[in-house]
Amino acid sequence: MIFQVFLFVPRSKGQSTPVLFDAGTALRPAETKTIGPSPVVPDRFRKSEGVKASELPPVRFHKKLFIALSVSVYGASVADMHQTMHVRNYSWWYETDPLAKPIVRLPAPAYYATGLALATGVNWLSWKMGHSRRWHRLAPLPQVLSIVGNTYGFKSNCFSNY
Repeated sequence: MIFQVFLFVPRSKGQSTPVLFDAGTALRPAETKTIGPSPVVPDRFRKSEGVKASELPPVRFHKKLFIALSVSVYGASVADMHQTMHVRNYSWWYETDPLAKPIVRLPAPAYYATGLALATGVNWLSWKMGHSRRWHRLAPLPQVLSIVGNTYGFKSNCFSNY
């Protein structure tokens, strides 16, 4: 059988030039009788014909969690500000946070107003993130970080004279 193949191959009237695979041909649209290009895209690369963005249900916003964290942000921030105001006139006390140093030197009403404005900004950021489709899962993070930071500031002011 193999011997017969070798005998008839030279006499066959096949293609005399070798066929080279061109990578570009796989990406070109297939020729059809319709007018205009029709790209041939494998099914796994097609965009899904799923739900449009306007038809998606609204993001679930956890209002009770937001309110609880907002109250905690304001409470921790007021506690930290009050403790800082209590100890800032002692000779042994100094502010180590470079971002808070200019704020600490303000008079008391301006210091409290600035601190509460920062807490309101954190709560606003969390509110906006909570209503965003992309960031709603991370919405409590700014509030939690603010609570942790202010609690650390309160604790470090309470026990820094020992």
